[in-house]
Amino acid sequence: MKQKYQITVADMQLNIVSDAPRDEVETVVGILDRRMRDIHLKSPHCTKNEAAILCALSYCSERIAAQEAYQKMEKDAFRYAAETERLKKTLEDLKNELDNVRQDNQVMRSALNSSVERGQTAVSESEPNIEAPVEAVAAMKEDPTLQASEEKLTKAKVRSRVGTMFDLLTFSDV
Repeated sequence: MKQKYQITVADMQLNIVSDAPRDEVETVVGILDRRMRDIHLKSPHCTKNEAAILCALSYCSERIAAQEAYQKMEKDAFRYAAETERLKKTLEDLKNELDNVRQDNQVMRSALNSSVERGQTAVSESEPNIEAPVEAVAAMKEDPTLQASEEKLTKAKVRSRVGTMFDLLTFSDV
């Protein structure tokens, strides 16, 4: 609801109508009064009307700068949101790739352990023998239980970037 207020700015009394509460009006009037007095003190030849115009110009300039800063921040927020979504997608892809590499590693360990159990090659769990004999790999390739693993390894080799250690252990290289 609009109310009528009598205010004093730089020793000038004015009547204004506003729907703002009294304390808010007094705060704005206090800021304006201080600003106009500062301008008048810095330029003593400046009239009160000129000081009011300079004060209004200063506020308009600050408002435009604030609007531009707000628009820039808003654009940055949208850009950062898009970048965040892109990074989330990349993280998900990397997690999937890591899972595939872990799966490949598990299949390889299983195949090597199976070979060790048959006595065809000696592989330590802590230090795998990367240069397994060709005969052992050929024997594993003939094993029907490992054919499904071979398909997985072939597909995994195409879609993942596994290091050279694992490339040497794939069945397709034999």
